[in-house]
Amino acid sequence: MVQNFISRGQALIWALEAGTRTWMGAQGERGLLQQLVEETAKQPDIEYIAVTDRSGRILSHSDPARINATFPIDLPEGWEADENTEKAEWRVRQGDGGAVFEVRSLFAPIREDHHAFSDYQRGHGRHMGMGMARRMRARSEETAGSDRSDDDGKSFVFVGLDHAPIDQALAEDSRRSLHNALLVAALGLGGLASLFWADRHKRSRRLLMDAQALSQEVVTSLPSGLLTRDPDGRVDIVNDTALDMLGLGRADVAGRRLDDISALDWNDLLGRLRQRRSLEVETVLHRDGGDRAVAVSLSRIDSEDGLFLGHLFILHDVEEVKSLREEVERGRRLTALGNLAAGVAHEIRNPLSSIKGLATFLAARVPTGGPEEESAQTLVSEVNRLNRVVSELLEFARPRDMKTAPADVAEIIDGALRLASSDAEAKRIVIIRDVDAAVPPVPVNRERLTQALLNLFLNAIQAMDDGGTLRVGLHRRADGDGIEIVVADTGKGMTENQLAAVFTPYYTTRPGGTGLGLAIVHQIVEGHGGGIGVKSVPGRGSEFTVTLPTE
Repeated sequence: MVQNFISRGQALIWALEAGTRTWMGAQGERGLLQQLVEETAKQPDIEYIAVTDRSGRILSHSDPARINATFPIDLPEGWEADENTEKAEWRVRQGDGGAVFEVRSLFAPIREDHHAFSDYQRGHGRHMGMGMARRMRARSEETAGSDRSDDDGKSFVFVGLDHAPIDQALAEDSRRSLHNALLVAALGLGGLASLFWADRHKRSRRLLMDAQALSQEVVTSLPSGLLTRDPDGRVDIVNDTALDMLGLGRADVAGRRLDDISALDWNDLLGRLRQRRSLEVETVLHRDGGDRAVAVSLSRIDSEDGLFLGHLFILHDVEEVKSLREEVERGRRLTALGNLAAGVAHEIRNPLSSIKGLATFLAARVPTGGPEEESAQTLVSEVNRLNRVVSELLEFARPRDMKTAPADVAEIIDGALRLASSDAEAKRIVIIRDVDAAVPPVPVNRERLTQALLNLFLNAIQAMDDGGTLRVGLHRRADGDGIEIVVADTGKGMTENQLAAVFTPYYTTRPGGTGLGLAIVHQIVEGHGGGIGVKSVPGRGSEFTVTLPTE
């Protein structure tokens, strides 16, 4: 807008100079210039046009009443030094009616660089133009009744333009700037809000992913089997533990209906749940490797709005728990029996000693070779057998606290085999020794472990009627935690019912047996902090495995 006003002011100045040049040399130059100024200033957006000398005295003005008055030229320093300059200056000043946009320049009707005139015209025109300006000033001085000014002959022209369009443009620009600022602010706020919600969404997504990863890790690492059923009856989530318990692969259950998995009676479980939200029941899981006792925790899954989402099954393998329960019950019974046996044994041994002494005395008094001597010897033999049973009973009831020291288990095995070798040779039994020499010493009670191994060897020899093989092995466990002693025979073997009661006191399948041998072995092994297990196949033999810790 300012550039347009400057161009407009310059155009008016050039038009005024051109009109002056056109009539240069004519009579009444001052009247002609005044007329040009007045006619040019009649345009509606022109406030005034003034021509002054260097001192600011008005030579011509669009308001004739102001001629010879003083005009506030306020020229910049050095602005008027070159009289031929075409440079125009502008300023905004306060006029009578308000702000005025003023364009000012040297007033030079003839310019040396104006190419529209011939050399002759340029040579004389400047003189004529300057002469006209001087004559105008002289006449003005005469009219004003003043002396001739000592001015250098330069004059200036000022064009005042209405400042209202600029004010309107500034107001419009301010409105647009405000509008743009508000728009930018709105966009900025929208951007900030978008960034805020994007960050919230990102954090929520990250938290959700973390929660999903955590729940997935919990489900995967859960020691119990976990399985969910969707509302359509299909398997939705299943962890590896549940797959192992069911004996299936992940591909076997993916998207499959729960009813098609025959390991459990799912419909029966769901029927029991019908009237409640959760249920826990112990049942049997059927699989190819054999049936297992499991505890099933079943619950209904509903959303916060009460929408049915499916069922949750948690499977707990209670086979080991049942074994532990049986072990605890057996230990309780053995403790009670041991306490009773200890008391009874002490009461029996005293009269046994008297009976044995009396039988020996009678055997010495009766005739040799007669029936009386045979009866007396039978009495002594039966008393010895009864004393042996009482001794074993006392051994079983002995406290389990035993002192241990590091010992070479291979030497203990060899010592027990030497004690049992005569019985093995009598039955033509071959002994195979498979002992790992790299097995380190372990803390044991040498006497009690020898007794346990001798009982195992004799039990194996007695299980083989006529010939067979006794295999004794010693090696480190596969997981490196302890050692294993294996005693295997090729005897008659045992049924499942016999295996279940093999370590029970006074349980025996051998005529004349006390039923305390394996119970004592079990007690000694547990006293060492170890364990004993047995596998057997009827008609093919049995295998006992003793595990002992290395520390």
